[in-house]
Amino acid sequence: MIFTDAEFNSSTLQGLSKLRKNRQFCDVILQVGTWEIPAHRVILACCSPYLFELFSTDDGGKCSEENIITYKLNGGFEKDSFEQLINYAYTGKMEVAASQVKAVYVAAVRLKMERVVNYCAQYLVDNLDPATAIEIRSLPGIQRNSELAARVDAYLAEEITSVATTKALRNLPLVQVEVLASSREEMALRDANVTILCNLVLEWIHRNWEPAQLNVDQLTAKTHLLYLNLDNSLHDCVDIESGDVIDSDIVQDYKKMSLRLSQPGSKNKRRGSSQQPSRPRHSLYSRNISEVATGSETIPEELEWRVVAATQMGEKSIMALTVINGRMTNLSVLQRLNAAPIGASNIDGMLTPLSTPGQSRPPSVERSTESLSAIPHMSTPRCAVGCANLNNALFVCGGYDRGECLRTVELYDPSLNRWSQLPSMREARGRFDIAVIGGKVYAVGGCNGTTELATAEVYSSDNSKWTALPPLELARSNVAVCDLAGKVYVIGGWNGQCGMKQCNIFDPVEGKWTEIEPLNYGRYQAAVTTRLGKLYAVGGCDAWNCLNTVEVYDPATGMWDFLPPMNTARRGCGVTLYQNKLYVVGGSDGTQSLCTTEVFDFETNSWSPGPSMTSCRANISVTVIDGKLFAVGGFSGKVFLNSVEYLDSESMEWTTFVNRTSAEDTRSEASAFSRRESQITLPPVDEENMEEKIPGSQADSSGCESDEHSS
Repeated sequence: MIFTDAEFNSSTLQGLSKLRKNRQFCDVILQVGTWEIPAHRVILACCSPYLFELFSTDDGGKCSEENIITYKLNGGFEKDSFEQLINYAYTGKMEVAASQVKAVYVAAVRLKMERVVNYCAQYLVDNLDPATAIEIRSLPGIQRNSELAARVDAYLAEEITSVATTKALRNLPLVQVEVLASSREEMALRDANVTILCNLVLEWIHRNWEPAQLNVDQLTAKTHLLYLNLDNSLHDCVDIESGDVIDSDIVQDYKKMSLRLSQPGSKNKRRGSSQQPSRPRHSLYSRNISEVATGSETIPEELEWRVVAATQMGEKSIMALTVINGRMTNLSVLQRLNAAPIGASNIDGMLTPLSTPGQSRPPSVERSTESLSAIPHMSTPRCAVGCANLNNALFVCGGYDRGECLRTVELYDPSLNRWSQLPSMREARGRFDIAVIGGKVYAVGGCNGTTELATAEVYSSDNSKWTALPPLELARSNVAVCDLAGKVYVIGGWNGQCGMKQCNIFDPVEGKWTEIEPLNYGRYQAAVTTRLGKLYAVGGCDAWNCLNTVEVYDPATGMWDFLPPMNTARRGCGVTLYQNKLYVVGGSDGTQSLCTTEVFDFETNSWSPGPSMTSCRANISVTVIDGKLFAVGGFSGKVFLNSVEYLDSESMEWTTFVNRTSAEDTRSEASAFSRRESQITLPPVDEENMEEKIPGSQADSSGCESDEHSS
């Protein structure tokens, strides 16, 4: 007998909805503000991938009516819109007032309820008007639907005159740019197509974009004066050298104004990150979720950059709606005729700068003098590398650039200020870490550009050869590794789903792995170091949020305890013991790469700000050599870095320059270095040890900037 009950689905849904309203068999409570929603996890998990991920990675244990897990949902959920989505999960129906559709859309995006998102977006786009069009275009997720985004853009372009008078436009960030013209003919040529000029301005912003230094706040802080270079690209007039042919009074006044705004006290203060409260482990488990759960962290996709619509507002004034790094912005462009100094020459009747910047940013103010030498760059950009002090030299291996995970190994000798190449690792590794014990370097886990790795290998400075070690029980990337009491400690990591609590140690004498007490918080992209026989695990990410918590492991008790939390949540930071204090360097706060450092004083049991680096660096590696704290590679938020800087113990400032030794010292040091090299026996070249390029490997999705993201 084959029987299909046509009323089964509707009657079952009605029954489930009735059970929820009567709080029968509910095993979860979702809390929005002071309002609580009892529900069944299995129903919500079927409708919302966000909640599915949240419930799947929770470690609260079995649930019953006496032991219900409570989740406090923060970050923009409204009671009415959230209730609409819960009712939809139980009934499959929605009746939403027109004024509430936008709020339901935003909540559905947060919960990843794509069917609701698509229906709401379609409704909003079908009912555009000049007053709401900008707001609709700014909604999260709209740009992912290229068809709907194109419809909104076409509407904005068609109705730009009406849109220009709306309150929504006035509420957008206003970026004001003036473009110098060398002749009236040049201005007239640009007037012929206003979109071309706006695209040039947008290209200049994009080229110089770096969240820690040039972001929307900096863009809106002043009116930017630009000039058109011979290569048809715009540049900031601050870069024009004094005495140049276009260094007019207008340019000089702009330089003075820019210098005044850049003085200490004039910069926009960055808001301090709020500290995360510690989460108690109770049978009634409560969790704060303030960001959209993303599951496995991926390299951040390039956010949208485009000119949506542009219109001529005056004789030489243009107003454009632009999307800058995914954010709707009002761009105002004004053309100005430059008045050159008397006697200035010109080319073909047009004033042209005698010298143009080689880069889109001015060079660093730090200059090399006769007594200083710059630290040479590594052979390749490296992010999330293995880095350690090996025989008083900087040992750097693996990592990844934008294209692939790396096998190569480099050694920097501070006494000679030069890099040398060492034999490559057995396999490519990124997002891993290393530890040094007895002149041997232990590289553990990571990823090869495709999958997480369980493998480990060791490099011996005696024979300059890499040897395989027993693998970990579970593959993982973004691990934290350090040495303690002659053993290798591997803390946390990413298993492809969430931040891990698992911790292991490797005994080089016994040649085997053992497991120790897990972390209180699952975390990956954390940093670890040791002090007085204890291990410190700092920051990281739990798959939703960057962490500011710090855990301390005491091998004597086998237990994890806590230090006071950092002031800023960080993942991909570096940590080390320096001057008997805990130095936490760089990283990412989940939004941008950081230049800042924090210092923990064990005597006062408190954190304080430390000196900022010269470059922002996420997924950074640090180590101490000869009293210098080195920061190696990383991701600036814009590019992968091949540079190295260190914290000078005397000036307590970060620098990329070292003292230049005398010729006699240099020769003697070079001779000593040659003797050291001659004592190293290189392995014979065979197929196993030959370095090979890994074709086509891409950085995996297990956590980068923003990332990574790269992000």
